[in-house]
Amino acid sequence: MELRDISRRAGIAAGVVTVLALAAPYAVVSGGEYATQLAGYYASGPLGAAGVALFALLGVVVIASVERGNLDPGTLAGVAVMLGVATTLSAALWATAIEPTTMFADHRWLEWHARAVVALSVPLPASAAVYARELLA
Repeated sequence: MELRDISRRAGIAAGVVTVLALAAPYAVVSGGEYATQLAGYYASGPLGAAGVALFALLGVVVIASVERGNLDPGTLAGVAVMLGVATTLSAALWATAIEPTTMFADHRWLEWHARAVVALSVPLPASAAVYARELLA
């Protein structure tokens, strides 16, 4: 298997893992008393968590569709890199804008959740860049 295929699959996996990690509090944190705090948690920052998920999923679709041949592969590879960068930057903005609430006292792992989402989003632009380099070489 060549580096081009590996980086493509890694980019797809990174985007999916980022979205799954982003959705983890919805699956774990339960109870009506946390509903408004959880909504505020996800709405923090200029784009909120929805923007992070949108960029990540759109990046996955673009990376997956490069090989289909419907558009210029070089253009789509560049778009994939930019969507990966947008995913990581929006995740970082979201993570820095989160205000701690009482939900953090009961669920200590939420203190590291946003940072983990940022860390998990970093392979998306990196693998998209490697894929673009291999595609255009």
